[in-house]
This record gives sequence, C-alpha cells and structure tokens, in this order.
Amino acid sequence: MKYLLDTHALLWIAYNQQKLSKKVSSLLLDDKNEFFISVVSVWEINVKFSIGKLKLKEKSPKDLFEGFDTFFKCTYLNLNLDDSLSFHNLKSFHHKDPFDRMMIWQAIQNNLTFITDDEQIHKYVDCGLRVVW
Repeated sequence: MKYLLDTHALLWIAYNQQKLSKKVSSLLLDDKNEFFISVVSVWEINVKFSIGKLKLKEKSPKDLFEGFDTFFKCTYLNLNLDDSLSFHNLKSFHHKDPFDRMMIWQAIQNNLTFITDDEQIHKYVDCGLRVVW
C-alpha cells in the first residue's frame, strides 16, 4: 500500500517513535509499503521552525530531511498545479489548518492512505480520504 505521512507522524518517526501506534509501527516495518512525505510537510516544518514553534533537538529542518533520505525509504510528493487548482473541491471543513487540508487533498487525489493521529482529519473519510492510525 501507499501511505502519506502527516507532519506529526514523520516527526514522531524521527524523534518519538514510542508515540506511534502499533499498527503504524508495523506498517513502517513492512517492505511492501511505500511512504510519501508531502512537500507541504517540509514547508510546514520550516515555517514552524523559523517562528520558534518547533524545536528539532539542535537540528535544522534540512538535517531532519537529510536523515529521512538516509535512514527511511520514502518519496517526496510535490505540490502540483492540478492538486492546487482542484483544492476547492475539498468541501468539508472539519479542519482549518491549511497545511493539513492540502495534505488531505493530496492523499485523496493521489490515492494514498493518510497516516495521522489527528481525529479531525479522520472525519474526512466522508470526502474519500483513507486514514490509518
């Protein structure tokens, strides 16, 4: 299966693996699964890091993603024009966070299951989102 990691999930993989559910931990260990990180998460981490809302244990966002490139097999999901132009089709407003809403739409558009612990995001199953935690 193909999975898109929510920003907090990728931070937990890097810094707090004990916060991952048993189900997610087993998915991460299964070589048959493919994992994607949205560039929206890269942007979100950089924004929150630059304004002091996110600490990365004396590392920079660049260090974090270089670590993922080295130790975790994943693919970066670019934000493309089609996803951006069709974003208005995400009609439900269970969540106001623009980063999360775009990643929800990317998961739907790219047929990816979203890995998240965010209960508000789980409500988007009514829009076609597949979610696991």
